[in-house]
This record gives sequence, structure tokens and C-alpha cells, in this order.
Amino acid sequence: MIAPTNYSLVTLLRPAEAPTCLLLVSIPGARVPTAVSWRNRTSMPQTFSCTSCGRCCHGLRLSLSVQEAIAWASRGGLVQILCHAAPDSTDISETAAYKRERRFMAKSGDLLLRVQVMLVARFEAACPNLRPDMRCGIYDERPNVCRIYPAEIIPGVVMNPANRLCPPEAWNGDQPLFLTDEGQVLEIVTRVAIAEARAAGLADLEARQSLVALLEIDVAALENEGFVVWTIDRARLISALGDAAVAGASGKADAVMPNWRFMTPRSETAELISSAGAELIRGPQPECVDYLPLYER
Repeated sequence: MIAPTNYSLVTLLRPAEAPTCLLLVSIPGARVPTAVSWRNRTSMPQTFSCTSCGRCCHGLRLSLSVQEAIAWASRGGLVQILCHAAPDSTDISETAAYKRERRFMAKSGDLLLRVQVMLVARFEAACPNLRPDMRCGIYDERPNVCRIYPAEIIPGVVMNPANRLCPPEAWNGDQPLFLTDEGQVLEIVTRVAIAEARAAGLADLEARQSLVALLEIDVAALENEGFVVWTIDRARLISALGDAAVAGASGKADAVMPNWRFMTPRSETAELISSAGAELIRGPQPECVDYLPLYER
């Protein structure tokens, strides 16, 4: 018997300030909406314009689609796979529904899970495509996440300038109106990118599921606590990404529900996971596996 949820774990998954991540795919020909809005409203209109400061191009993990990951790795860039999971929940909020649809079902022992697999471009200093003049060297082919920043993609999440890397002058009143008090993004490139990303997060789901099966990845962190980071040999990753893209497009992703294990550095979390009937990974880990915490404990 697989338990559908565990309330102790669900409580742990809801800290006051949960981080958000973008999961983006570009779909050519996506319909341009008249407005992109969120249920949560801003208290006032927000002005913004990029100042080309380059702050958002340093020391990051950029979310990528499968095709974007193939392109990034083929240029010689580092692509990592981030995994986290949570007990399947009956939360019907707009934000929860959005996230749930972009995770695949799995199990860990007796516990039903939703697993999120993220592909990210990783660079410690400046983005390898950033030119000395702070311009993008692959501007026309840049990842969709770069087109969306500093806006939000997830419904129910409001853009907060205080949480962005952009300098104060990017937000001052002399800049064009970017977001209305009704939550509508006015800038056309950002609006198109958000619409494409929301639709494409669904389209990429089976390819991501196929990817982790091909690479025998089955270890995740607990959602909102951290990510398990997988760094795979570049040639092997590019090959697997190509095969996963084909499997995803053909609808031939593995229908067998995989069994996942959790990794956590916290004894309290380990006890909760075990008490919920889920499995923990123990002992030394391969060099390709690392843990990325989201909070200092």
C-alpha cells in the first residue's frame, strides 16, 4: 500500500519563504496572450528596464529546457541535473496545481511522490557567453529564462524587486511601466516568453522522466530543503538528452513508476522521511552527486 501523503512531511515542505524556480521551454509559434497575470496582485505598478549591468549573468544556475540543455552543453558549457521531490498532495491552489502538473509520479518505498527534474546551466563567475561590454554573445539563442528575468513564471508568485539582482536605477520611475497593479506584464518579449514557458514545462515532462531513467538517476532532495545535483560526463549527457527528447516527443517514456530515494544532511528530515515509509540513500556517494541546500540550518 502506497501512502498518498504524510502531514508531517507536508508541514515541513511549507516554510514561510519557499524559494521558486523557473522551468522553461521555448515553443515556436506559441500564441501571444493579451496579458500575463497572477492571482496575487502587486500593491502598485512597477517600472523596469534592463541596464545591462550584467549582475544576472554571474554565478548562477540557469533553468534550461531539454533542447536548450543540448545546445548549452554542445557549446562546451556545464549542464547539471537538479532533483527534488515531495509527497503527492491534494493541495488545489493555483500555484500548487501548476507545480504538480510539471512533476512526474514516482514512489519511494511506500510513499507516493511528485519528482521535479531541472536542467541547469552552471557557471561560477561570468556566464561564458557574456562579452566584455556586458552584452550577450548568444542573444538570439539565449535561454528562455534570460528572456523572462526579472519577472515570475509561476502563478501566484509576485515579482519582488528586492529579491532581484538588478540595480536600483533599473526600477526607478523614469523607466517604462513593466507590471501593472493588476499583475499584467506589459513588455512583449517577456510576455511571450512566459506564455511559452508555461506551456512548454508540460511538453518537456516526459523527456525529463526518460532522461533520469536513461542515466539511472533515482536520488532526490526533499522539496524546499535542497536539491540533489548530478554532474554527468558531457558526452554521455548530450547523448542521453537527445535520446530523451526523442522518447518524450514520441510519448514512449517509461510507464513504470520508478522508485526514488531521498538524500538529506539533516537527521530530523531523515527521521520524518523514514517514518513516512520512504527510502533514504546511505553510505558514500558517487563523485557525480552533490547536495545543494536551500537554507542554512
